[in-house]
Amino acid sequence: MSYGESVVYRLYQANADRCAQNETDACVAMLQSSCEAPARLCTDYVPAFQAQASKQLSQKCRANDEAACQALDAVACEDEGDAAVCDRLGERYAKLYASCKAGNANDCESLSLFVWPKKQTDIADNACKNGDSIACRVVSSSASAMKVNVDKNAQFAMF
Repeated sequence: MSYGESVVYRLYQANADRCAQNETDACVAMLQSSCEAPARLCTDYVPAFQAQASKQLSQKCRANDEAACQALDAVACEDEGDAAVCDRLGERYAKLYASCKAGNANDCESLSLFVWPKKQTDIADNACKNGDSIACRVVSSSASAMKVNVDKNAQFAMF
């Protein structure tokens, strides 16, 4: 593996480790990452990391882990464009936000712990820029995982 590939591999491995430690946002970042270069990293390792992340989220969702189910919904909304799921997530976000703003600490916690699709994080980002502290919590928690995208024209340095 070239130096460039090993650097990207370590990024994926870091998210895979965080995903294995039940950090749902890292699992989602892993699932939303893309690796299309004709390199062993993209053909062997990344699909295995993504399959493990998907399996872990699915198992947790089946075990009634609300955050894992929410994460799978966010991926379905983002990647598959499932309008019904996106609408449901938008309604849930609005409901949790209103409840948090009314002083419900549990809903504030849920709002910042759940993984949200880009539409909700963009709304939160705009509100945060206007001084909304609740929205700022959503934005900061959403930024904790790193999506890695390697396109088909990527060149990895050899050292």
